[in-house]
Amino acid sequence: MRRLPQPAIRALVFAAVAGIVLALAISIGGGLTASVGPFSIRSHNPLRPVLLAAILLGLASAAGFPALARALIWHWDTLQRHAATAAAAVAVATIAAGVHWGAFVAGGSDSYCYLNQAELLARGTMHDYEPLAQDSSWPGNFWSFAPAGHMPFGQPVPGLVPICPAGYPLLMAGARHIGGRSAMFAITPLMGGLAVYLVFLLGRHLAGPIAGVAGAVLTASSPAFLYQLFQPMNDITAATLWIAAIVTAMRASTRGAASGVVAGMVTGAAIVVRPNLVPLAAVTGLGMMLLARDRRVTARLASGAAFAAAASTGLLIVFAVQNAMYGSPFKSGYGDLDQIFAASHIAPNLQRYLRWTVESHTIVIAAALTAPVALNRYGSSRSAAWLLAFAAVTLACYLPYVVFDAWWYTRFLLPGLLPACALLAGVLVAVVDRLPAALRFPSLTIAVAALVGLCVQFGADHDVFRIRALEWRFRSVGEFAATLPPDAAFITLHHSGSLRFYAARSTLGWADIDKGRFDDALAFLGRHGRKPYLVFEGWEEPQFRERFAGERLGQLDWPPAAEVDGVRIYDPDDYVRAARGETIKTIKVETPK
Repeated sequence: MRRLPQPAIRALVFAAVAGIVLALAISIGGGLTASVGPFSIRSHNPLRPVLLAAILLGLASAAGFPALARALIWHWDTLQRHAATAAAAVAVATIAAGVHWGAFVAGGSDSYCYLNQAELLARGTMHDYEPLAQDSSWPGNFWSFAPAGHMPFGQPVPGLVPICPAGYPLLMAGARHIGGRSAMFAITPLMGGLAVYLVFLLGRHLAGPIAGVAGAVLTASSPAFLYQLFQPMNDITAATLWIAAIVTAMRASTRGAASGVVAGMVTGAAIVVRPNLVPLAAVTGLGMMLLARDRRVTARLASGAAFAAAASTGLLIVFAVQNAMYGSPFKSGYGDLDQIFAASHIAPNLQRYLRWTVESHTIVIAAALTAPVALNRYGSSRSAAWLLAFAAVTLACYLPYVVFDAWWYTRFLLPGLLPACALLAGVLVAVVDRLPAALRFPSLTIAVAALVGLCVQFGADHDVFRIRALEWRFRSVGEFAATLPPDAAFITLHHSGSLRFYAARSTLGWADIDKGRFDDALAFLGRHGRKPYLVFEGWEEPQFRERFAGERLGQLDWPPAAEVDGVRIYDPDDYVRAARGETIKTIKVETPK
């Protein structure tokens, strides 16, 4: 055994560490199942990989502990040398995960808003229109004509204006020009991969290349990050651009004013994507100036001025877009500021966001707070303090905002959570750097694997990997609706956007039809040569019945014409046929996800 070649000892050590990681994964997840083609591998007993790891370590140590130590140190040194490659691999894996589990669907309010706005921008306009809105005899208000994620704007015939900011849709519009409608969905996975690599660069700056790799892995397993990676929404793009702003600002702190312009341009792009985070621009610019060492005050001020000038272009773009969309540079689609921001929201939001962050990322995330002290040995204390300030301001931007009650609203905090992942990775590396050299590789690997396992398990327990299945009904219902007569118009609520996206049909919201006038709404559509259908989620039907109680069709007491992935589509003409005693056959459609 003493003649066992060093490469073989390295392989045994690596396999042993992998066995311990597997045991952790089994313990955290209660078992693992992997499928490759027709073959499935299942493991529910963590003791087996632990015993295998012990045997492998025993074989490796039989060659002598000095040889075992050299093998462990070799893995650590190899990871340091090839950290950029490892981080790139994690980034590519992130993109692949976004494609594999991604819900490439125009579903609820947010996703449809972004996708439709992108299509409007690709056509060179910012407003959508509904021809039926020209008739003022509609028995309801103008909000009936506004699909999910849109609002009516203008008089006497309102346009339909997306309520979401235009930065992300601008990127999607460019993708649509290049690759068609499906290309719009590629932006989020690509941005997710870029975010992971940028966190690597940030972690490498803080505590070396291995910290960068650990930060990339922690980012890729963050439940909030994964939840948004699988949806066509702007959270990942916003977080990516802000982390890019941090990285470019760090580099600009040691260079001239020209680098400040680059950092400012990236910051401006981030502002366009998420305008309410404009305070982060001030944190980014100040950090760039204060981190500079051995530079005169005048040089710092010049860089700061260049940064501010470049970043302000993003704010000007936001003002121009808002003026074109809403008639004023100071209006947005989310309503008046005093309606959505209030001091009374601060305490409940603080309690919720802190609890959700700890629950989804484990209490270990709090170790990032020690980074200014822990990273002093790498000369990164000031950078760490700056990043903590950045994360704190991100949180502060949302404390007065509307109070929500679901863990996945930690998506708002992603611009601060990504730097926190880099800080946590730096702290972990700082801890293992105090260990004997031979223990660093297995210690860090097992620690990161445990955190990743806990985060991924939280995501699995909270449907992160089921988003495609949960959202698919929007697409299947829309595609079924596209097979109905071209003159169809849909009275709906939750599917008002997706039906327009997939079926290119008019939609009208039943919640804004006047009570007692549902028959008038059907007559209105008949006068315009439209064939009405009613589309409901299961939870919507009781609300509809309550609103239109006592009306002829208000109880929905006839069989639906179709049921697509649990969503019911009613034909009002079937009500008359059912009343005559005719049998109404419901078409059942279940689509693979």
